[in-house]
Amino acid sequence: MKAVFENVPLDQKQVFYTKLIDLPDFDAPYHFHPEYELTYILRGSGLRYVGMRVEEFSEGELVFLGPNVPHCWVNAKTAENVAAIVVQFPNTLFENSILKLQVFEKVLMLFNQASQGLVLKHKDLKDRLLEIINIEPAEQFLRFSSLLFELCSEAWSPILEIAPKDSFYQDRFQRVFSYLIENYKKKIDLEVIAEIAQMSPSSFCRYFKNETGKTLVEVLINFRLERASQLLLRTNKRINEVAFEAGFEDIPYFNRTFRKVKGLSPSAFRKQIN
Repeated sequence: MKAVFENVPLDQKQVFYTKLIDLPDFDAPYHFHPEYELTYILRGSGLRYVGMRVEEFSEGELVFLGPNVPHCWVNAKTAENVAAIVVQFPNTLFENSILKLQVFEKVLMLFNQASQGLVLKHKDLKDRLLEIINIEPAEQFLRFSSLLFELCSEAWSPILEIAPKDSFYQDRFQRVFSYLIENYKKKIDLEVIAEIAQMSPSSFCRYFKNETGKTLVEVLINFRLERASQLLLRTNKRINEVAFEAGFEDIPYFNRTFRKVKGLSPSAFRKQIN
């Protein structure tokens, strides 16, 4: 799975591109686009990938992403469809006009912070966002502008510690990271992933550490632990089943690693969450 460029179908008559997703799975691949994006989860849970960060997502979560930040949502498999509201708009919509007015100073700050990705949880915005879908463009602009003012006062949490490096948007890193998202539960062969990056294994290891600040093993462990945490939270599977499904082949190693990173054993983590 390669991070792909998404062509957001905006035309000259549209201010925003809005859509209501209601599908068995979130089917968008790991992708990026030059437009800003707000995504509100109506139904479903799973893992959210933004930049090189993986975290659990759940209902009632709002994510605000700046231009070209790669992302995707991978939901847990259930009998019920997942659902989300997505609002996308070009980076020039506000920046070349009203954002220059002092009254929009806080909105501009919010837009700048979106380069790191922002998340707001447990906020009931369903009705407000549904109102914005498929209404006349001028009214859509007014309602969305009003919503932006309100969102400036919310306690957003940054998803990424810093905005991604420019090199993150290069084709090589996108190929590598997309491969990891799709295959992290499996045994990752260093020679295979180095070949995807079109580098020697030793050069790839140096390159990956320089770009991410972490080794390949550290990133893989992080992916697997987040998946394990999700399974512990959302299912009644036994600890060994959770470990194997998340990509750990050794149960004692899984228990030690989970405790080291999360501060609790897998069973204690499940009990505390419950």
